[in-house]
Amino acid sequence: MDSDAIRGFDTDGQLSDGVRMVSFISMRELSKQPGQVLKQVRTKGPQVITQNGTPAAYLIPASGQGIEADLDAVRRLLLGRALDAAQAEAARSGASELTEVEIAAEIAAARGDRRKRKSTKTARK
Repeated sequence: MDSDAIRGFDTDGQLSDGVRMVSFISMRELSKQPGQVLKQVRTKGPQVITQNGTPAAYLIPASGQGIEADLDAVRRLLLGRALDAAQAEAARSGASELTEVEIAAEIAAARGDRRKRKSTKTARK
């Protein structure tokens, strides 16, 4: 097996997702040949849209299960990304190492601060 195949590229330089090849399409190509690009999405699978050589968007074929199912899948993807980012931030800040007792203490302190701010606002009126 050649080194490109190991890194996820086929012999034509296309990035492989393990099932199908993923093609890179420039914004210029998309604007000039949208029908051809959509045909590629349906026949070849996901396409990466690039802007100035940088991935800007992804085109994926509809699942055939309906728009709600497809949008639900996109929402799950975005939720997964947000969760990954939150977990990475927790690991970076050390919050992922807190015990339940320490978490409860942090929550209590935050609530106490909120009550103080609220009572200060009420006293000013």
